[in-house]
Amino acid sequence: MDSKFFTVASQSNPAVTIKAAAGHFATPNSHISHYIDISELKSSTLKAKDAAVELAAPYLTNTLIDVIVCKSMGIISAYVAEELLQPGINVMNDDNEIYVVTPMSNTSGHFIFHENIRKKIYNKNTLFLYPSITTGDVTNRMLECLSYYGCNVVGVSAIFSTLAEINGHQIHSLFSCEDVPYYRFYEPSECEMCKEGRKLEAIINSEGYTKL
Repeated sequence: MDSKFFTVASQSNPAVTIKAAAGHFATPNSHISHYIDISELKSSTLKAKDAAVELAAPYLTNTLIDVIVCKSMGIISAYVAEELLQPGINVMNDDNEIYVVTPMSNTSGHFIFHENIRKKIYNKNTLFLYPSITTGDVTNRMLECLSYYGCNVVGVSAIFSTLAEINGHQIHSLFSCEDVPYYRFYEPSECEMCKEGRKLEAIINSEGYTKL
């Protein structure tokens, strides 16, 4: 599958790139026509910092943020916090404190926060960062979780997203399906690739892929 990958550069910053590969892949909630590989952005400190600058930009001068809630985005989230905390007359979070926390998930796929984390997020202005949003199912569950724990969600951002908004929240993403030619996603029961008899090539989650 490595030979299928091609590089996609961000329109706002060509130094920020992802890789994509065409095929037939399954996520926990859908079948998709392309695997979006963002592992370099999540693991390389230099690339993570470049991505963080772009992710922080929509909030830098107009949004107060107390907490960043992330999944599989620890390094990037830390750099986003650092970027939001930079000194400046027009910087909203100058001299503030920003916590970076990660929820746990139970066997039913619902997100929860441990008791010692809950006091850090209750009634706090919260930014949710996620690697890739396709159907929005995971993001919806996360937003329900944040509402349950009393968070004030002020932003939703992702590296890649097929959606422009969810539950009234605009999604700020570095890449969209418009950046990946012919990107498609389907409900598993309605997958056109399955109907054409194409076999699944890999199972995908937020951590990577496993070939079948």
